[in-house]
Amino acid sequence: MKNLSISLTPAKCELLDNILNEFDEEIYIKSDRVLKIFRGNGSLAADYLDLLVQMNLVILVGQVDGVPLPAMVGKQAGVDMFINEGGFKRRYALNKLEEDTGKSIFDLKNENLDLKDKVVKQEKLLKSLEQNITEQGKNILNNWLARIGFMLLGMALTICYFLIFK
Repeated sequence: MKNLSISLTPAKCELLDNILNEFDEEIYIKSDRVLKIFRGNGSLAADYLDLLVQMNLVILVGQVDGVPLPAMVGKQAGVDMFINEGGFKRRYALNKLEEDTGKSIFDLKNENLDLKDKVVKQEKLLKSLEQNITEQGKNILNNWLARIGFMLLGMALTICYFLIFK
C-alpha cells in the first residue's frame, strides 16, 4: 500500500474495499455498480479503479476514450484472498499501528510473545511466593499452638503440684 497515487485514509480504504466486495462470487461486474458506490461521481470512481488496476487487483474491460468508466470491471486472481485477509482497511490499520509504534507487526508479535513469557514466569513466581507465605503462616501457627500447649501443660502441672502437695 505504499507509493500509491491516492493518499489513503480509513474512508478511502472503505471505498476500495467496497469496490472489491461488490464482486462477491462474480468475476466481472458492470461499471454502474461501481458508480453506485461513488454516488454517480464517475471521475472519482475512475481514479479509484485506476488505483486498483495499478495494484493488479482489477482489470478494466471495454474502456472508451472520453468515458471515465469502462463497460465492465474484472477481478484479478488473489482478490478474494486479499479481501479475506481484511482488505485495505486492515492493511491501513496495520500500517498506522506500525507508524504509531515505530515497530512492524512482526516486532509487535515478538514483543507480545516475550511479554506472555514474562507473565507466565511471574505467575509461577507468584504461586511460589504464595506457597512460601502459606508455609510460613502454618509454621507460625504451629509455633504458637505449641507455646500455648506448653503453657497449658505447665499450668496443669502447677495445679496438680499444689493439689498433691497441699
